[in-house]
Amino acid sequence: MTRIIRCPSCAAVYALDAAHIQAAHGWLRCGQCHETFNGTGLDVPAPTALLSHAADRSEVPAEAAPAEAPPTRIALDELLLHEDRSEKSPAPVPEVSADLMDFSEALATFKPVAPYPEAVSAAPPEADQPRSPVLLYSLAMVLGLLLMGQVFFHQRHAMAAMWPSSLPVLENLCRPVGCQIQPWMDPAAVVLEESSFTENGESFLLSWTLRNTGPMTVKTTALEFSLLDQFNNTLVRRVLLEDDTQAPGVMSPGQVWKGSVPVQVDPLLVFSRHRLVSFYP
Repeated sequence: MTRIIRCPSCAAVYALDAAHIQAAHGWLRCGQCHETFNGTGLDVPAPTALLSHAADRSEVPAEAAPAEAPPTRIALDELLLHEDRSEKSPAPVPEVSADLMDFSEALATFKPVAPYPEAVSAAPPEADQPRSPVLLYSLAMVLGLLLMGQVFFHQRHAMAAMWPSSLPVLENLCRPVGCQIQPWMDPAAVVLEESSFTENGESFLLSWTLRNTGPMTVKTTALEFSLLDQFNNTLVRRVLLEDDTQAPGVMSPGQVWKGSVPVQVDPLLVFSRHRLVSFYP
């Protein structure tokens, strides 16, 4: 089977055997411009005039054609260039029909889309160049400052509790961003060592002892006072805040605070015992 191939570089047309093209895996070299190209998909159809002539003959009824007349063959040698493997200069390109030229120009403008791996490898070479050391150092310093600022913002209360002498510095750093330094709260560090509820004339006196057992300065806890019946049911409950107990705002490590407050109880209220709990509201 003969295939008609047009060179995409110089528009030279060749008639080649399909078996030879298949053996070469579609790769051809033009005898005129010496350009190597892949002939897959570059087949050129026969001219329209020859095709219409062949179609007119096919429409003639079979009984009207002479039985002994052999089929007419379309001579393509005048329209094609054959590859010249000699050392002579290539033959000039013969004139071809407008249909063949339009088809060749359409193929010449076709550009296949590069697959993804090739697109990645075509990245600009500047991306692989090493960055300036000054730029890297500057970037590291900026990231370090941002990290330090984030640590300071979230741990400022613990830092002030661990190093009380740094409190003025931390407050100055907080002032531009509008944050505040709050006393560190550690409910496990503040221990209620003892409490008592004794009658004192017409009222009762509630007394207690708190100790900061932790290594840092912490905020003083509030107190929850309850009166219980014989079945441990709560009869009265009240929360005692800093204003009620005149408690210190903070407690340094190891500090002991003993406090007391008078309590008025309804004479008709019958209770068996009291309960006092230290907590942060």
